[in-house]
Amino acid sequence: MADHCPRCGLAFSRGESGYQLGAMWFNLLFAESVAMTVFLTTVYLTWPDPPWDRLQIQGPVEAIVSPIFFYPFSKTLFLAFDLAMRPAGTLEEHRGH
Repeated sequence: MADHCPRCGLAFSRGESGYQLGAMWFNLLFAESVAMTVFLTTVYLTWPDPPWDRLQIQGPVEAIVSPIFFYPFSKTLFLAFDLAMRPAGTLEEHRGH
């Protein structure tokens, strides 16, 4: 991921140690939400005979694959969340400003 926005120069890292923890939390929340939604929907739609064998394979695969694909988006979402709480300009985040 780039260090700064190519248009406005906003730094994607807010310069604090542990900043990536928020993005990891968003990523975990998304991955768990996807896995549980798929699991519960499958069980609900196929009740009274859910495909337990398929779910035992599908769950771990989702738990591994979804965080990998969602991580760049989670960093962006956490930056948006952080900017909503601490608007740009409260820290020196723009290149050359």
